[in-house]
Amino acid sequence: MAERVMERRRATKPVPTARLSYAFLVVGGLTVLASELLPTPRLVQDAVYSILSLAVVAAILVGVRRYAPRSGKAWIFMACGQASWVIADTTFNWQQDVMHVDAFPTFSDGFYLAGYPLLAVGLGMLVKDRAHSRRDLGPLLDSATVTAGLCLLSWVLLARPTIASLHHSPGAAAVAAAYPAMDILLVGALVRLLSTPGGRSPAFRMLLGALVLLITADTLSVAFDLFATNTVSVVEYLWLFSYVAWGAAALHPSMTTLSDSVSKPDVHFRGVRLLAVVLATLIAPSLLAMHEVTGVPVDVWAVIIGSVVMFLLVVVRMSLAIEQIAYAHEALEKLQDELAVQATHDPLTGLANRTQSMRLLAGALGRARRRRSTVGLLFIDLDGFKGVNDNNGHRTGDEVLRHVARRMSQQVREVDFVARLGGDEFVVGVEDVLDEASVVTLAHRLIAAISQPIQVSEDLTVQVGASVGIALGRGGETDVETLLHEADLAVYRAKAAGRGCAELFSWTARAALKERNELERALVGAIADNELVLHFQPIVDTETGRVDCFEALVRWDRPGFGLLPPDEFLPVAESSDLICQLDTWVLREAVAQLSRWNRMRGDRELKVAVNVSGRHVSQHRIQSDVAGALRVSTVDPGQLVIEVTETALMDGSVAATNLEALRKTGVIVSLDDFGTGYQSSAQLSRLPVDVLKIDRRFVDTSSAAARSLLELMVKAAHAFGAEVVAEGVENEEELAFARAIGCEYVQGFHIARPAPADQLEAADVDRELAG
Repeated sequence: MAERVMERRRATKPVPTARLSYAFLVVGGLTVLASELLPTPRLVQDAVYSILSLAVVAAILVGVRRYAPRSGKAWIFMACGQASWVIADTTFNWQQDVMHVDAFPTFSDGFYLAGYPLLAVGLGMLVKDRAHSRRDLGPLLDSATVTAGLCLLSWVLLARPTIASLHHSPGAAAVAAAYPAMDILLVGALVRLLSTPGGRSPAFRMLLGALVLLITADTLSVAFDLFATNTVSVVEYLWLFSYVAWGAAALHPSMTTLSDSVSKPDVHFRGVRLLAVVLATLIAPSLLAMHEVTGVPVDVWAVIIGSVVMFLLVVVRMSLAIEQIAYAHEALEKLQDELAVQATHDPLTGLANRTQSMRLLAGALGRARRRRSTVGLLFIDLDGFKGVNDNNGHRTGDEVLRHVARRMSQQVREVDFVARLGGDEFVVGVEDVLDEASVVTLAHRLIAAISQPIQVSEDLTVQVGASVGIALGRGGETDVETLLHEADLAVYRAKAAGRGCAELFSWTARAALKERNELERALVGAIADNELVLHFQPIVDTETGRVDCFEALVRWDRPGFGLLPPDEFLPVAESSDLICQLDTWVLREAVAQLSRWNRMRGDRELKVAVNVSGRHVSQHRIQSDVAGALRVSTVDPGQLVIEVTETALMDGSVAATNLEALRKTGVIVSLDDFGTGYQSSAQLSRLPVDVLKIDRRFVDTSSAAARSLLELMVKAAHAFGAEVVAEGVENEEELAFARAIGCEYVQGFHIARPAPADQLEAADVDRELAG
């Protein structure tokens, strides 16, 4: 609740405006002009003088109270300096215009001189907060150089002549010389303020204007005194306008930003600062040149001392710049090294990352090519890491990965490399492998090291294992991607064999993989070039003896190899989405053939069954593929049977959803090879199927037990509303038993062997079986 109250207060707090500042500026300026231009008594002018100087003090205090700037103490010091001048102005005017005492120095000079250091301290505090870095001496040295040059100029042109003109009164000379010296304090503060980067807000510009007016007025006052010129009103204008500008700066809302620094000064600002330093260093030779040209006396020793001081400041500044350049160069090199490490190494383990590991492996293969040696690549996949990560959190998982990385690094030689590919997968590259046994031994050492318990904390110890796949590459016979792929295949075999195993990808396996890849590429072309053909095997109704359905079975008429059975190319297709393309081709061709049979028979009673892979049925495209095949034909959805295996439905909520969607369109779904998979009888009610095809190994009448098992499976299917196809019927006895136990359909070599469509006339087959 307290937070909401504060939020409402902040929301209702009026936004500061600059009206008060500009009003002070306008009213103050008009007051100055009126007091000086209108014929007013001197005492009235003195009163205006004191009131304006007092108003400046009040304005500063009001600004601090109103805006609460971060540099409030700096403004308080400036208010004290202005207050000192209020006392000085009042006492000076009283002595001159009331007491008619015209003397120098007087009591008021002490207050005038006291105000300068107070203002300088306040300005210095602003500069300190405004500076980009308090340890950066560069701007400070630049300011000191410019200040030294202006100090030399002030001494030669103002202070030295003033002291000379008051040689009869050492006290008066000292006080007179103190004014230019105090102005030098303000000049130094002004230069430092200008030399620090930051915003140039209205308050900054007003404060800058006040300082320029004040220093100009002081300089003109000393100069007029030297040349006995009576232009006091001009100087008083400048002093009064300086007061007004100072007060307006304090009342402007942007006064809170005067102490704000910027993260990076721009190049233009640095150029201006450099120009100021150059001009300052030219003051000394310019004074000597003026002396030679005009004959005006110049304090040579002052010029010498000023030149030496500026020279030393410039030398220190140069040495600092050189040091900064060296530091920046060192930091740049360090940053480049860090970026190189970040780009090539895993931030968690410090090992080489995937990109760097590929470079290292490429280098190793290049050296192996020149040496005619062998490179080994070990692919390490952690066992049980997911459970550790899920049960104990990602922080524990990260600590485990770091421990594993250190342990693996300790097991390899300096010439070898360890890298993290991502997740819990690592690789180890081994050069100059002597034989298979040595790299297999290394794999088992890595497994043993990784499998040791890991103490994550005092009360938590975890343990993971590792499976390792090994691939060997002789120089010039393989490349990076191939070697990594082979090691990846080997680690999958290792994980399938059980935890803590190492499997070697042999030369025989490489040849087999090469042949498999060539077969896959050829199969892609076969689909495009219509090298695939369909054979059809009838499924017969046991009650009528007529053909109810034809199962479409794909063959590959591969040029140069003859007609290939499906078991020679389907496993290759099923390892990728290529099987989806093949399924789609079979769907379209089978439905098109059924459409021709429909026209030939004159009815729509015949069906066609198409086998669809688990990968295909688990993708949403199966629905559009089936719909597309039906759309380009005259076949009804009820004439199409989609056959899937039990394994396709094991993990398949998506597969089940897709099959249910197909059933809603009228397509029949059949569960192929029932009894060989993982579905229990209790799960049958939840499967989106219409037909069960009992695998041929259960269609066995050789024993009473086999017959009982088959009968039990048929009854279970019927109990859940599914029809049954007995697959693999090889003789008349099996056919008779299938009909006797209630199988609606049979299929097998005893009925007919698969044949091309042009060898099958559906009507002739019907007549033959019916008879």
